[in-house]
Amino acid sequence: MSLFGARKGKQTTGFIFASGRDADRRFLTAQEGDTVRNPSREAPWIVLLHALQDVLVTDWPGILWEAEVVDALDPQGHTGDYTRCVAVRLMRRLPPHTLFGPDGEGVAWVIECARNLTPEDAEILADHRARESGQIYSKAWLRWDGLSPAKREFADWEGVIGAGGDAPVSPINRGLSAVFNCTCARAVELLGEDAMYPEGGDDDDPDLHLVDPWGEAALALCEAAMALGAPRLLPEEDRAILTEAWRALTGPRLS
Repeated sequence: MSLFGARKGKQTTGFIFASGRDADRRFLTAQEGDTVRNPSREAPWIVLLHALQDVLVTDWPGILWEAEVVDALDPQGHTGDYTRCVAVRLMRRLPPHTLFGPDGEGVAWVIECARNLTPEDAEILADHRARESGQIYSKAWLRWDGLSPAKREFADWEGVIGAGGDAPVSPINRGLSAVFNCTCARAVELLGEDAMYPEGGDDDDPDLHLVDPWGEAALALCEAAMALGAPRLLPEEDRAILTEAWRALTGPRLS
């Protein structure tokens, strides 16, 4: 399956990911072959992203559709790599882990763990995170061919979940941010305002950080997602170090 929808000389196709409480319920209950149509040509429109790597994962789990344009807004009013639609036809439902690349199933497993993490789980992850894991995680980033030459000037990528700029933003697309966001959401669900503390940033808009052990747990889960989702970037011994905390929590398997 191509990571990109067709647009030249063919019907425009792309991807829609529906997840979370704010998802368009029509895409959660639809069947393959259904046409989803808005009642008018006014916003909000159906947004069809042309590349999987552009799909944002703001919540988990969700339903991923490959769809084709039935009725597009004209004019589009933007220059982005997506189509604003009034109606789309749902061609086929794809496994959600497709969003994270060919080894995305392992990434989805980590995300599912993050969204159900307990305080005891966070302690296990924090206690078993290897001292050198940040350095190895940085090595994976620097071996990724999607990293621009300008960003290769930075050696320390510990804790980074996205390179910014055009997609793909990481070796596993939006998988790292999905892991981190689900960990944060779970911590806030359990601890409320005590899940975060301010440090750095502006006085009016300080940077917020996860309290430990949740902060360390988030790092461990992102490192596991990198090792499982982009195994080509690291030798087996390095992947074993990045998944040390993960295996302490889930068992000895690397996949």
